[in-house]
Amino acid sequence: MNISRIYAIVLRHFFLAIHQFERITDIFLFPVLALVLWGFLSSFVQFQTPSLANFLLGGMILWVIFERVGSNVGVDFMFDVWERNLMNVLASPIKLPEYITGLVIVSLLKVLISFLAMWFVATVFFGFAINLYGISLAAFWVNLVFFAVVLGIFNVSIVMRFGNTIGPLTWILPFAIQPFAAVFYPVAVLPIFIQKIVWFLPISHVFEGMRFTFTTGRFQSLEFLAALGLNLVYFVIVIGFFTYIFNLVKRKGSLAKL
Repeated sequence: MNISRIYAIVLRHFFLAIHQFERITDIFLFPVLALVLWGFLSSFVQFQTPSLANFLLGGMILWVIFERVGSNVGVDFMFDVWERNLMNVLASPIKLPEYITGLVIVSLLKVLISFLAMWFVATVFFGFAINLYGISLAAFWVNLVFFAVVLGIFNVSIVMRFGNTIGPLTWILPFAIQPFAAVFYPVAVLPIFIQKIVWFLPISHVFEGMRFTFTTGRFQSLEFLAALGLNLVYFVIVIGFFTYIFNLVKRKGSLAKL
């Protein structure tokens, strides 16, 4: 991969972001408002169940990180489709893996800014100090972002295959997973037959590990390793799927019709 071409994609989206208001609000407005909503709810329940308040705020922050990265890769791809700019990009010397890598980096930078904004709001207004949990929580964030990248690449793949009419799935898919990800409640509350399926989702292990860290202050290595193993498997699968779809649309010539 050529680093300068990847940097060019990142730089392009930087200039687009500072000149388009909707991209700025996507970075700041939604994450902060979502945190404020759940922050007030956490303040309400804190007097009765302090640990539940931490679960809600921690779950919300981690969920926004996952949802932002998972959807932003697909959304930024869709922007190029809507603006009829995709073929211009691919007509340049840049290769598709470099282009996707650039989109992933852009999404990670966006979510980093969103996270810092949420960290500030959670600490100043709701007294939720994320940094107190240190490396234990950071390790689970790595798994969370890893799976979000996998989901983002999958989103790009299905848009390439089925066209921009399926684009809304880039927003819907993360929320379709949410009820089974155990974001705000333990896996144990789900029906037994669903629990057996849920354990194949890396993010369910992430949120279970988060709650263990909040409760005990210790690192849950089994949940971390389970999430990491599943992420590696899904990453290999989605890269193979992406390669297959890309070669398929090239042969059919449907990539030029996006």
